[in-house]
Amino acid sequence: MFKTIAMAAPAANHGPEPTRAVRAALMLRVSTQEQVRGYGLGVQEGAGRAYVAVRPGWALSPELIFRDEGVSGATVVRPGMLRLEQAARQGLVDVVVVHSFDRVGRTARSFWAWIWALEDLGVRVVSATEDIDPATESGRHQLQGCVLRAEAERTLLCERTQGGRQRKALDGGWVGGPPPWGYAIDKSGGHRSVLVVDEGEARVVRRAVSLVVDESLNVSEAARELNASGHLTRSGRPWTASNLHRRLRCSALLEGEVIFRNPAGDGRNRTRLDQNGVPVHGQSVVLAVPRIISEERADELARVLREGGHSSHAAADAYPLTGRILGACGHRYVGSFSKSNVTRYYRCGGGNNGKRRETNCSDPLLDAAAEAAVWKVIEGCLADPRLLSAAQGRLTSHPGDIGKQRERVAHLTAALRKKEEALTHALTTLVLSVPDQAVREAALRQLTHDVHSARALLATGQQVLLGQEAAATAHTTTCLAQAAGGAAHVEVADMTAVIGLLDIMVKPLGEVRKRSGVKCKVTEWHERTGTPVPARVAASEWPVVEELMTTYFACRQFARGTVDIRTQLNGALHRLRTGCLWDELPEGYGPWQLAKERQNAWFRKGFWPVLVEGLNRRGAATPVRREPQVPPLEVTVTVASESVKHDTRSTL
Repeated sequence: MFKTIAMAAPAANHGPEPTRAVRAALMLRVSTQEQVRGYGLGVQEGAGRAYVAVRPGWALSPELIFRDEGVSGATVVRPGMLRLEQAARQGLVDVVVVHSFDRVGRTARSFWAWIWALEDLGVRVVSATEDIDPATESGRHQLQGCVLRAEAERTLLCERTQGGRQRKALDGGWVGGPPPWGYAIDKSGGHRSVLVVDEGEARVVRRAVSLVVDESLNVSEAARELNASGHLTRSGRPWTASNLHRRLRCSALLEGEVIFRNPAGDGRNRTRLDQNGVPVHGQSVVLAVPRIISEERADELARVLREGGHSSHAAADAYPLTGRILGACGHRYVGSFSKSNVTRYYRCGGGNNGKRRETNCSDPLLDAAAEAAVWKVIEGCLADPRLLSAAQGRLTSHPGDIGKQRERVAHLTAALRKKEEALTHALTTLVLSVPDQAVREAALRQLTHDVHSARALLATGQQVLLGQEAAATAHTTTCLAQAAGGAAHVEVADMTAVIGLLDIMVKPLGEVRKRSGVKCKVTEWHERTGTPVPARVAASEWPVVEELMTTYFACRQFARGTVDIRTQLNGALHRLRTGCLWDELPEGYGPWQLAKERQNAWFRKGFWPVLVEGLNRRGAATPVRREPQVPPLEVTVTVASESVKHDTRSTL
């Protein structure tokens, strides 16, 4: 049963509201991490605060200062700006103050996308250092010129920077950025800095390799051992399994090389590629670096990592509930993957990498079957049309409103048509009405400039609209419709897309008895084939079983120990019928280890299916049973939109 908080009724109209302060917000942006660490953000914030302070009736709240740190001005979708747009949609902002208009964007598309999005919400954008009013026609002309100049400057800077980096890489130099683990940047060669081995980090590298290769530890165990011995990361933080795994798979360590502009790279700083998969700014360059370990040692490490140990999260498709499951210790669960038995599951961060000693975490592992349980709740939530509409409102990752942008494009199209008509008319009438040639040429230049400017603005408006429409009609729309329609089967990637639109919190309410992590092949065989589990074998029926056994096993298999074979068989059948764990097997069946060994040996030999088929001819067989892999869950789903907030809670 779902509980939904009803929408608040509109407030009664008690006449005009009293005059309130103009609520200002600051938008700060720098493009590089160096500027983040330097004075760039501080200068912008100081100028913005001073601009607001001298304006009567203006107020600036600390929560209305938004930052995009190390984010390119060419990017349309930026975290800080998205939070600013959300605040504007909630009616918390009247005016946005920027240090200069190029902080809004360094390309026409990124700039106008945000100017228009805020205008549609009734929010002005002003500059603390430039006297330009975007609300006027002349102000828009000035802004268009500023944007074109900023875009040209950015293009020229990129060409110079990328060209310089390319020449430096071809010369064998390090092109910038943090060096790989185990290396340092040697700048003693003047302008040609190179990578050299950092002996302090290299010792940690070799120790980690020894733990994995020589001592046969998996990567999680190796990370814990490094932390226990005081060998921390470069930043001084403890190692995690994922962090160590990435460092051990580094091409500098395994191949003795680093690829500049690697087409196969990933991450936020991945190389930009054209439609043919070729780097945009220049060819790839392989930079040789001194080896920390020998080539033979690197091959051995690669083999060990490939065959076992820690597997990266990429081994499984996705983990839609990562960060959304709250453990009893206060930490969040993250997705994990076991290569040994191809299992996806979730583990609590409070019990990983030695944190258990700090948090006293005893949260159980959660099988990925928890995703299906949560998905059932989501389907029930999205059956409510209001909730579905609110979720659809989050689909557009680009700023602005699609409907208003369509109207804007139509307006820009009409404005361009008028300017083109005015230019055509002027070409035929100015010769007759204005005898001064210099005046005629000046007028034509201005009209021509107005036409070109209008065309550029229309092209930008069309690009912004295409981006909005693409975002709104993306794959997530289909996934959302499937969720609302209760599709029979949903892929993990589709589930991830829908969950990304929702605010979901999952709390395990009970415990699942801990399993070894190795799936029982006999249980899996019964489930896969649909073969039921035979009933208990009576003493009178045992001679038939013994006769069948003689075709598979030697006489020593019939030797009687402390517990006879029939009792062990009945113990194995009891476990399959009840779903209990091996160590919970009743004492009457003898030591559970003996029953388990007997069952697995018969299954490996191929005798178990034959035995089960024969016993099931008696009738009274029952389906195999598993203990629940997921404890009861409390699932809270919240979808926030501009005017309504729904809170749906279900206990499974």
